[in-house]
Amino acid sequence: MSEKTKMELKEAIEKAKNWANDGWKVTFGHNAVEVNNLKAALEMPRTFSFRQEAIAYWRNVEDISVEVTKYLEGALVDLEQNNLKAAENKLYFAQYFEKPLEKFTNTSKPLYQAVIAK
Repeated sequence: MSEKTKMELKEAIEKAKNWANDGWKVTFGHNAVEVNNLKAALEMPRTFSFRQEAIAYWRNVEDISVEVTKYLEGALVDLEQNNLKAAENKLYFAQYFEKPLEKFTNTSKPLYQAVIAK
């Protein structure tokens, strides 16, 4: 596998690890209050009626991040051992777990497509 693909995979791992911390634009409530990461959700005043929803959303992002990162790291090990089929399988699962967030992340799918194209 090319060094470029391995480097892209390493970058994707770092990116996926930080989804809940780095975040993206998400709004909650009738007034569309932006809560763009887990830290911001946790810092919301307890009086904010959608605080728990925001925290739950970002905790879910954090959980998905853990799963995707696990598969991406496994795929990197497989690529370094030149086991393309195992890497392909792990990237498939990574994109599957990432699916609910792909509007904001789009990390695993391009890697999976690059590996199956080889």
